[in-house]
Amino acid sequence: MNKDIIYVRINEELKKELDMIALEEQRSLNNLVVYALTQFIETYRKEHSEHKETVNN
Repeated sequence: MNKDIIYVRINEELKKELDMIALEEQRSLNNLVVYALTQFIETYRKEHSEHKETVNN
């Protein structure tokens, strides 16, 4: 599977927090970010599909 590379600028405090969480979760920082983004997308889709169902009813 091909993987794209993206660059994100974040402040130092956010980076430290992410590093600490990744260490606690025994994940790489990259893996943690991919996991967090995947969770965000799932939540976003669920919330927006529920909103569409409410609007359509």
